[in-house]
Amino acid sequence: MTNDPLFHPGWIRFNEQRWGLTAEPLSFTPEKGDGWRLETVLYRNHQGRLVTPPRNPHLPIDFQCASERPASRNRRKRLALTRLAEYLQQCEFGGSLSLSSEADDVRPFEWANMAARPRFTYHLDIATREEAIDPNARKKARKCRRLGYVCEITEDYPAVAECLAGPEARKGFDYRLDAGELSRLAELMGPEHFVCFLARSSEGKAMGTRVCLFTPGGHALAWSAGMKTEAMKDGVNNLVAEEALDFFERQGCTVFDFIGANIAPVAEMKEAWGGRLVCHYAISQRGIRQLAREAYVTARTLMKRESK
Repeated sequence: MTNDPLFHPGWIRFNEQRWGLTAEPLSFTPEKGDGWRLETVLYRNHQGRLVTPPRNPHLPIDFQCASERPASRNRRKRLALTRLAEYLQQCEFGGSLSLSSEADDVRPFEWANMAARPRFTYHLDIATREEAIDPNARKKARKCRRLGYVCEITEDYPAVAECLAGPEARKGFDYRLDAGELSRLAELMGPEHFVCFLARSSEGKAMGTRVCLFTPGGHALAWSAGMKTEAMKDGVNNLVAEEALDFFERQGCTVFDFIGANIAPVAEMKEAWGGRLVCHYAISQRGIRQLAREAYVTARTLMKRESK
């Protein structure tokens, strides 16, 4: 069983239907023996170029190794990622590819003349979260309950979409998801892998939501979240996160991935939950534009040093 819900057939089908892409599941094994296996799912656009689909935090990667000995595991993972890098080297990219944090050795991609840019997220160990979470995060959730808010698992997708519109209006971005798309994704993945949490005020109004993808016994991904502006001060975000963590503990999930910690205010909010800072990489091909950018950055660095 893979830990990452982005391997789910329903998720793959959603990406193909919603974004007009073609999925390409891949499996790499050694030429001899069965000492390791690496699996992933890539996506191609209409031009046949590899892309990271919109609303995908990463491309899933699963690595299995027959040995737990660190020396053997490190060598076999390097060999497996080298095979993946060699495959990607023969393809044309339609943008950068965001890889799962499972690809924690980026050297094979750099050796294959690709550029790698670090990205960050937080992974919270669900079983030990009580000792990790900042007490202030719990305090805000308690405040929210005192104000009469309740959080429920819901199939009220219009209400969920209404809450997702909150950060879209505040931050000027587009989730590119309406109630119909949420309903279709729920149908494709099923309640064993897709769940929406919805917080309502004491008057019954929908005020905040979190949409998650998960694998029972594996990882849960905080895929999308939205809180109405007037509810932010009430701690709605904390209430929904706390309810989600309790739910995923009951599902036997091991890790809650907060999905993204690359913007300062977002990172500050997510770090309060005590997760481990995790690096993953976005890789791109070294074309003329990439080389020009690297030359510009190098020149600026040298100029700063000389001016000191």
